[in-house]
Amino acid sequence: MKILVIQQKMIGDVLVSSILCNNLKKAYPNARIDYLVYESTTPVIEGNPNIDTVILFKNKHRTSSTKLLKLAWRIRKEKYDIIIDAYSKLESWVLVFLSGAKRRISYKKPGRSFLYTDNIPLISFPKTNLGLAIERRLSLLKPLNLPIEIDPYPKLFMTEMEIKSTIQLFEKFGVKDNRKTIMISLIGSEKSKTYPTEYMAEIVNTIGENYDVNILFNYFPKQIEIAKTIYNKCTKETQAKIYFDLLGENLRSFISIMNQCDMIIGNDGGAINIAKSLNKPSFIIFSPWIEKKIWATFEDGIHQVSVHLKEFKSKLFETYSEKELKEKTQELYAQFKPELFRDLLIKFIDTNIQQNPISSLLNIKPIRLPLSALIITYNEQKHIQEVLEDIDFADEIIVVDSYSTDKTVDLVDAFPNAKLIQHAFVDYSSQRNFAIQCAQNPWILFIDADERFTTELKDEVIETIQQTEAASAYLFYRIFMFEDTKINFSGWQTDKIFRLFQKDKAEYVTERLVHEKLKVKGKIGKLKHKLIHFSYTDYESYKSKMVSYGKLKAKEEFSKGLRPNFYHFYLHPAYKFLYQFIIRLGFLDGKKGAIICYLNALSVFVRYQELEKMRGK
Repeated sequence: MKILVIQQKMIGDVLVSSILCNNLKKAYPNARIDYLVYESTTPVIEGNPNIDTVILFKNKHRTSSTKLLKLAWRIRKEKYDIIIDAYSKLESWVLVFLSGAKRRISYKKPGRSFLYTDNIPLISFPKTNLGLAIERRLSLLKPLNLPIEIDPYPKLFMTEMEIKSTIQLFEKFGVKDNRKTIMISLIGSEKSKTYPTEYMAEIVNTIGENYDVNILFNYFPKQIEIAKTIYNKCTKETQAKIYFDLLGENLRSFISIMNQCDMIIGNDGGAINIAKSLNKPSFIIFSPWIEKKIWATFEDGIHQVSVHLKEFKSKLFETYSEKELKEKTQELYAQFKPELFRDLLIKFIDTNIQQNPISSLLNIKPIRLPLSALIITYNEQKHIQEVLEDIDFADEIIVVDSYSTDKTVDLVDAFPNAKLIQHAFVDYSSQRNFAIQCAQNPWILFIDADERFTTELKDEVIETIQQTEAASAYLFYRIFMFEDTKINFSGWQTDKIFRLFQKDKAEYVTERLVHEKLKVKGKIGKLKHKLIHFSYTDYESYKSKMVSYGKLKAKEEFSKGLRPNFYHFYLHPAYKFLYQFIIRLGFLDGKKGAIICYLNALSVFVRYQELEKMRGK
């Protein structure tokens, strides 16, 4: 068997994606595992016994379409059985398209699914302290069902000669071997990822003035002026502990130097990922525009710690898009003063000067209270695949199906993270309560198959269930879609519904057969971002649903002993239409608004017509 892994990106990405090669070799020890990477990143995979051949993607392949095609032809001649594309950009699409590989695996993205045999949903939220960068890579292995226990930790491999040479280098510079050594990740890969120099000098002074340690600076020779600026801002006491000129000649020598250090502190980037792969504790200062959830890997609050401005001043992030955040990086950095996290930094250093970090990396820890996502279905083949992918950030997905006759069951069975339970339908409230009883986790996310999340809403759900003082249940506002058109009025402008709640603090009341009512013990909250409700795709499906609702409401009224009269048959439906069409501004939604108001009124009429039939029987 021949397998190619593609990761044309920076040092940290190549190092993280090497876990694919490690696990593939572990599962298929006799297979040939090749790795395609940028030429400049090879030092982080040098000596890796799990990689048979490193294929270089050079600058000429980016600048010349002819040379790119020659590389693609070379790959095609290798006749790979499997290609895993962890990059999935234009350059790799060409290589994959022309490869001829039988199995092609990558992330599911619009407009390129035809390139791959397996399109894996791009995970939006980490489920554990592995972090998104790791969890996303590991998701690419799922289609292969590897018969091994997955090892999620990137690894670097040092030679005895490299270790010996670095020890001699430390001796040459007079580094005191009776003190711990701290590496400072001084400068990020670009200005927008670099903590301000005056603030970084404060961080270094905090270390130098409070701890008897060796301090090394990580910078490239071309960045020496920035490094000198920070050094000159340090106190004499701190400067005496800095070995300013102790640098590696290249990336490989830096890896060896980092291997002799005890921890790393500073900007996120390749140096941090190298340190983690060497089992070194890290304290990361993230740029305001970078998403911490992606690169805060193995975070345990002890040996792997990171800080982000959003954790201290969340209101600054409520109105900006990712693009705007990047444009305002320096303005936001100015507010990210060291005093905000100085206590966390001191606690981190205190802990790791004394302890060995390796023990904490042996356990994968959940980052929050676990969440169960629940769906009740009947003939939802049109929606079920998308909604399952949408809620894949949940720790558990349960679909309670009332014996669908279409392909709903097959689609659920094919989804790797969903559990299917079939249960006869009596009414909506009973079916929902049954689903809740099946859930294993303390938080419940109850979703209909025709509802969809925005990225912002997913973020808000995850942040909400991590709060120590969370409410018992949360209402979601919804955007109502009819025939793929947003309806702004017609009674839907203030539509809200319970979708997130704590399992032991809520249940559906059994008196309501339709439009279920959740009974909540404790505080009720509201989420800011809206759920998208693709309720009805055409007139007939909407009419059918309204008629069904009307008949269920008739059963409720029958149990109450209601006797319908002229008001119920004529005045109530007319009032329903006029209220929604005029008072609730349905006329502003045009023809679709008139249809919605009419069908809602029809549901009322059907209710009392059905009730009359039931009473007659």
